[in-house]
Amino acid sequence: MKKFYNRLKFNHIQFYHQCQQWLGASLPCTLCDAPATASTSTPLTLCNHCFDLLPWYTSPRCPKCALPTSSGEHCGICLQHAPAFDRTLTSFRYAYPLNRLLHQFKYHQQLPVGHLLANSLITQLPKIAQPQVVMAMPMHINRVKQRGFNHALELAKQVHHHCGIALDIESCVRVIDTPTQAGMDMKTRTRNLRGAFATHKSWQGQHVMIVDDVMTTGASMHAVARVLKQAGATQVTALVLARTLKHE
Repeated sequence: MKKFYNRLKFNHIQFYHQCQQWLGASLPCTLCDAPATASTSTPLTLCNHCFDLLPWYTSPRCPKCALPTSSGEHCGICLQHAPAFDRTLTSFRYAYPLNRLLHQFKYHQQLPVGHLLANSLITQLPKIAQPQVVMAMPMHINRVKQRGFNHALELAKQVHHHCGIALDIESCVRVIDTPTQAGMDMKTRTRNLRGAFATHKSWQGQHVMIVDDVMTTGASMHAVARVLKQAGATQVTALVLARTLKHE
């Protein structure tokens, strides 16, 4: 069959990419079902209107936890009880319609939606010292089996591909399948996560980026960062799609 195509000078790779472009251009908007317009600035799975409606996070925020501050200074919480991670980068507030898109991504395995949001996040990142390693927020094996995939790993893969940062997928794991954290305050979440993560690797002198979808209180990110720093990491950057703000 391959020889037959070669005789015809049939470029099957080019044909595959042409089919992808045709299918992408014909897909409706994920949110409103209107035609999704292909352009250099708007992802194919959202129309221009819905893309502009995304809750972009443009206001000044604490560099550590990304909660709003008046002029980008550290917030009082981080000054009194600094988290183990050093910086939080995010481009969205956790609000409509982003919450709807994330639900489709996480619970209905709509991977193109996750890629869309990850690409939007990466293009908005400020220039920072590039980490040596990027990793996903570890998910317990029971949750992976239940959901079918690790959504944070899919996001981390996009960062790896676009930024060229080495991806580590197994050196830090979640060893305790803790109950859902929804509705818990920071202290309860922190107590609930004690001993939940472990690493068998030395992270001596490394700057590690941890990728997740949403930061609510920062308790999970704090727990992972503490384990990494105990293993020698010098800096931990949190990269999340969205930050939950108290008033939202």
